[in-house]
Amino acid sequence: MKIQLSKIISVPKYEETVEASIDLNEIKLKGVSYPIREKNDFSIVFRNIGKDKISFAFETEVTLGIPCSRCLEEVSYPVSVQVMKELDFSDLDEEDSSYIEDKYLDLDILIFDEVVPKLPSRVLCKEDCKGLCLVCGTNLNEKECGCDRTVADPRMAAIQDIFKNFKEV
Repeated sequence: MKIQLSKIISVPKYEETVEASIDLNEIKLKGVSYPIREKNDFSIVFRNIGKDKISFAFETEVTLGIPCSRCLEEVSYPVSVQVMKELDFSDLDEEDSSYIEDKYLDLDILIFDEVVPKLPSRVLCKEDCKGLCLVCGTNLNEKECGCDRTVADPRMAAIQDIFKNFKEV
């Protein structure tokens, strides 16, 4: 959603509340897509605070579908977004210019910029998630597959080779 800021910038001491919504349906990051499962409409309060200066503030929450780090089942992950910004249009810095273009506020880029730093490095569907079988890929939370998943200690490889040689004789 893009919001026109010209009137807010040009009228001294102007204040306006705008009902807004998020048009984004997913957050794409490094080739991975996280679908937005829930998003709420919200109000943004804009204020003219001086010559070519405005402020705006809003709060909302989005719920992302993030895969479990062990079993890859989707986990609902809520992200709270609280924004309070002041912009000086006579001196926009590089950070602000990512979501401001020709006196329009691109809300989707701003939401993206606020959500990405809040993404967790890993998410678990439950604390005792068993993950996937390393051999056949079965979700071990749902059923046991019966595969031999013992991982040999690589430091013992030479000794295991000796035992194998004696078994062959």
